[in-house]
Amino acid sequence: MAGNDVLLRCNKCETVNRVPVDKLKDNPKCGKCKASLEIPVRPIDVTAAIFDHEVLAWPGVVLVEFWAQWCGHCRMIAPVVDGLAREKAGLLKVVKVNVDNEPSLGARFSVTATPMFFIFRNGTKLSEMTGALSKQHLEAWIDSSTIV
Repeated sequence: MAGNDVLLRCNKCETVNRVPVDKLKDNPKCGKCKASLEIPVRPIDVTAAIFDHEVLAWPGVVLVEFWAQWCGHCRMIAPVVDGLAREKAGLLKVVKVNVDNEPSLGARFSVTATPMFFIFRNGTKLSEMTGALSKQHLEAWIDSSTIV
């Protein structure tokens, strides 16, 4: 992907659109159906039914957080994860999986503690890490994991 492009999925037709960063303020439209494209500003809650579509079929980098509502460390890092989703919208897709609601996904990825993070690119798992990290450490881990 070009360094000055972001990926946005059309909410109407599901097409993934590549949009130049300098065009984001121009109300970008879907190349297929011409609907307005929304820029994601928070993590996407993912279920087992849509995990493969949202994560494995995504043509870019995805940060997946496995979390639990009762987990103190998850609550502590939530603002950091939300901030990354907002700041890196279109460059880094951020999704969250509630392990209590989606035990099959927790089992599929051998999640034994929360929060647990995975990085995928083009459907391939690149890295995983467990624990509540500072924003700087989380960003450094993402950057080091996605270097070609």
